Order: sequence, then structure tokens, then C-alpha cells
Amino acid sequence: MFLLSALALPNRGSAFSFNVARSSSRRSMVTMNAKGGKKGGAKPKREKNAYASTIILPETPFSQRANAVKREPELQSYWKDINLYDKLSKTAEENGAPRFVLHDGPPYANGDLHIGHALNKILKDFINRKMVLKGRQVHYIPGWDCHGLPIELKVLQTMKSKERSALTPVTLREKATEFAKETVQKQSESFQRYGIFGNFEKPYLTLQPEFEAAQIEVFGEMYKQGYIFRGRKPVHWSPSSRTALAEAELEYPEGHVSKSIYVAFEVDEVSEKLEEYKD
Repeated sequence: MFLLSALALPNRGSAFSFNVARSSSRRSMVTMNAKGGKKGGAKPKREKNAYASTIILPETPFSQRANAVKREPELQSYWKDINLYDKLSKTAEENGAPRFVLHDGPPYANGDLHIGHALNKILKDFINRKMVLKGRQVHYIPGWDCHGLPIELKVLQTMKSKERSALTPVTLREKATEFAKETVQKQSESFQRYGIFGNFEKPYLTLQPEFEAAQIEVFGEMYKQGYIFRGRKPVHWSPSSRTALAEAELEYPEGHVSKSIYVAFEVDEVSEKLEEYKD
């Protein structure tokens, strides 16, 4: 297109030739620099901005980058050093603020944390922090459930078949207790890394003697008020785990067809236990 324009306009032919020659020389210079010519590939210096001295920006030690990997542990360590959790609760208590206690269902001490733990604890932490901002006395004591089948199964998974066969109920409980305490420590560190506010220095564990004593005391009070009774119900047994299972712990394979059957019989002679039901 440029060539046809130059032929059609002879008066501008010299200018066109100059531009073409100039472009060719530029290309040759770029090629020379790329190959390590006389200039050695050095970039031309940028001219200093004449208005740079007139731009006045605020100076602050606050970093413009979050750098959370480094900063978050530093902030959490600072909160711990100044005992922020106790200080907030004590200040609210001195001001006569009402107490707020979050009743938290404890997680099982049977392994590392997962996204479900994070969702649970962080949402509850939102509530506690909101109450702190409202000036309440916030008392959150984290706890752990250290009893039950999930912990025993984790212990059994770490043992060989010969070791399992030699286990007694007492030795299994001892190993489960040791495993639970180690897991509590790991989970506690992870929860604190999440930034959860709470009294992690004095948690409650269901294996603590004082906690078990309190459970027995509550059970006794329930019995006195008639809430505890003795009856009959089917007990689900797991041959592989060698333990009784709760209804919620039963898992059936897909497509399972139950072979259970319920049959009613007429009773000719009533036993002593059924005497009150004969009518």
C-alpha cells in the first residue's frame, strides 16, 4: 500500500525513501543489539521525571502487603503475650457487663483437623468476637471428647493383627488415652493458628477425673428426679470392632435389604415381668 502511494505521488518519493531507509537502519540496530553488538544489549536510560519532587506521599511503617504467612503468627503471638483474651474478659467483668458463655460441642480427639472443624470453630468464634465488641464477658473454654469408638478405631489402625489379638480392654483404654492426649495438643495448636479466641491453657477433656466425677454427679441427680430408668432395647454389636454400636453409628451398604422381621405372638401364660401389661 505504501509502495503504490509513493509511485502515485512522485513529489513524496524522497520522503518515503528516507522513511524506509530509517526503518531499515532501526531493524539493523535491533538485530545488532540482540546479537550482542557494540552496545551489548544495554537499555537506554529513562529520563528522570521532572515532577517527581512535587509528589508528596504519606509515609507509614504499615506494610502495603498483607504477607499473612509471616504476619498472622506474629499477631497471634502478640495477643498471647499480652494475654488479650483474659484482659478483655476481666475489663468487661470490672465494668459489670453480663456474662456470655458459648456452649460448644467438643470434637473427637481422633485425628488432624479438617475443613469441617474449621467451619465449626470459626463460625462460633464470630459469635464470641461479636459479644466481645458488645462489651460482654466472654468465657469460651474449648473441650475435647476423649472417649468412644472413633478413638479406639484410630488406635487399632496403628497396630498389627498380632498386637490387636493380645490387647485387653484395659491396655486398649490406656493406649486410647495416650493417643487422645497427643491429638488434643495437635488440634489445640491448629485451632489457635486459626485465630480462635479461648482459654486454650485450661481446656476441658472428658478423660479428666474431675470431669468424669461431674458426669457421675449429674447422672445421680437425673436418677433422683426419675429421668433414668431400666428397660429393654436391642443392642447392635460390631464383630469387627468388638464393641456395641449406637443407632447413629450403623452404616448399611447401598442396596441393602434388611432381613429383620417383627412377629407378634399371643401369650398364654404371662410372666412376672409382663404382669402389668397383660390387660
